[in-house]
Amino acid sequence: MLAQSFQDYEIVVVDDGSAPEHRVDYDAVLARAGERATLHRLVHRANGHGQSYSLNFGVSKASGTYIAILDDDDFWTDPGHLARAAAALEATPADLYMTNQRPYRQGVPVERPHWLGTLAPRLVAEGRKPLADGCFEVTLADLIPTEGFCHVNCLIVRRALWDSIGGMDEGIRWECDRDLYVRLIDHSTLPMLHHPAVTARHNIPDPAKTTNMTTALPMLLKRLHQLRALDKAALFGRHRMIREEARVERGYTLKKMSEELAGAGDWPAAAHYARAALGAAPTPGWLALTAWYETRSLASRLGLRR
Repeated sequence: MLAQSFQDYEIVVVDDGSAPEHRVDYDAVLARAGERATLHRLVHRANGHGQSYSLNFGVSKASGTYIAILDDDDFWTDPGHLARAAAALEATPADLYMTNQRPYRQGVPVERPHWLGTLAPRLVAEGRKPLADGCFEVTLADLIPTEGFCHVNCLIVRRALWDSIGGMDEGIRWECDRDLYVRLIDHSTLPMLHHPAVTARHNIPDPAKTTNMTTALPMLLKRLHQLRALDKAALFGRHRMIREEARVERGYTLKKMSEELAGAGDWPAAAHYARAALGAAPTPGWLALTAWYETRSLASRLGLRR
């Protein structure tokens, strides 16, 4: 953060109740930042307050027109990131400014496209040209077909838009950043800008550890958080494209839950979610698999063996 060439910013650090043995010494960083930086330590809780609560708390302490977020285990790699964003937003006042980042797994870069990595090449292939500052002005119709979404490390949000949607959903502890992104692009009324520059490094969590929300939650609990976010979008999305995409993704999530439950041998639960998935996304193949899960469920209820 302090390496950025642009200096007209404030830093709000939120420590989500770190235990003493994991607490970071921020004194040196805060001393370098001076009065622009503030540190807020939340009360310790066994499972923390969660990313959503921590970010909402941090934003509530900020005073700027735009909010830029950086996770504690990631960092910005481009010292010109904020300067480029500030110039773009000065030229085109926007609700969102979105870039890209490079993921690393155990220190090794993952080369395949992530997040919005495929967006700019697709726009160029369609004949779209960027603005003079290198940004593409994008619409909901551009963003929905893109495989990924804009991770918080690459996202700058107009504060008024953040406040209008109520910030992050504190009831969601996994993919809460995707839920935020969907609601932001759904409610945006000003232009949305995408600059294809890689501005950040994201360290993919080690699944062997349980030090963050991605690794601490069991997979089925993660699926339930996904369903909550998708149900919200399917029911309350302002735009038809948002609602339709959420319903498609909901069917996919239900299928994954069913398959994971079948893999664990919980046939009644697998059959239950298979039926829900069949209603959401019916296909002949899934109809056959649902029938098989139903058969296994009945057998397990009757105490029969395969």
